[in-house]
Amino acid sequence: MIISYCSLTKLGIDMTDKIEDQRYKVGRKFFIHAPPFKGRRSKETGKFLSKRLQRITPPFTGAEAYQHSIYYFWWEFLRRHDGYKACCKKNGKGEYAKLYADFGNIHEHDDFWKWWSEKVDDETYINLGRGERLFAEPQGRRIEIADKVLNTQSVDTLTVNIPLEIRTAHLVKNFRRFLAEHKEQVQKARRISRARYPVSSTVRLNSLYLTLRVYDVEQEHVKTKKKYEKCDLAGVGVNRFVNGETVEALKRADLPYNDVLQEVRRRKSQAYSRYLDMANEYIENVGKGFFPLRNKEG
Repeated sequence: MIISYCSLTKLGIDMTDKIEDQRYKVGRKFFIHAPPFKGRRSKETGKFLSKRLQRITPPFTGAEAYQHSIYYFWWEFLRRHDGYKACCKKNGKGEYAKLYADFGNIHEHDDFWKWWSEKVDDETYINLGRGERLFAEPQGRRIEIADKVLNTQSVDTLTVNIPLEIRTAHLVKNFRRFLAEHKEQVQKARRISRARYPVSSTVRLNSLYLTLRVYDVEQEHVKTKKKYEKCDLAGVGVNRFVNGETVEALKRADLPYNDVLQEVRRRKSQAYSRYLDMANEYIENVGKGFFPLRNKEG
């Protein structure tokens, strides 16, 4: 028999205590990366009750539950793509028509959750929310009897012989031991996304948020502010110590601080430029169906 790791749950085997499972189950579909959902907050503390959210660093202070997901930022960056915006205005016609067929008119309203949960039907998917259709993993493969063992076995499949005369409890115990012994192979297979639109790389949510902030600040103040000023507006932090000194400390001591000030401004300008470059590359590639992807990674 050929046993796929994602079929073992059909035998009642739970490997969460042995092998870390990074997939997030949501209904009949599951995601490799945490999907967005509406979380409830504690009336006493105001903190989210979900244990999942407690494991995720918020992208920014006061972020809603659904904003603790890379798929939210996929939506946000695609909304900044000028070519796709033009396609939406033309009801899906033009260069990005194929992408529009999947993502739809993301400028129809500003409600991410409404876009994510909108039911979308086609020949392959029936009564699925748009988010599941785009980003969820396909259903796990079934355990099947093979005519013979092939040498062309894929990297995410383990081929084992099952002695059917053995009692089920003993088989389950052996499956757990067997998978634990092949932990590295199992974890590698579980990191491979088979979604229609897989996440291209791992980027911290707060980094995506700052990148988005820089892009928006640039659009608003492109000709009215200097880079170091726009860096402050976007909330990008830099090291303000120069040879152990800060502008604030030198001012308090009534000492010259211009050299330190200029160095800090230079750092701010460089940091702002880096984030702006990232934003432009993310936006360019999200229009091709890849996120978050920089050109040097392609």
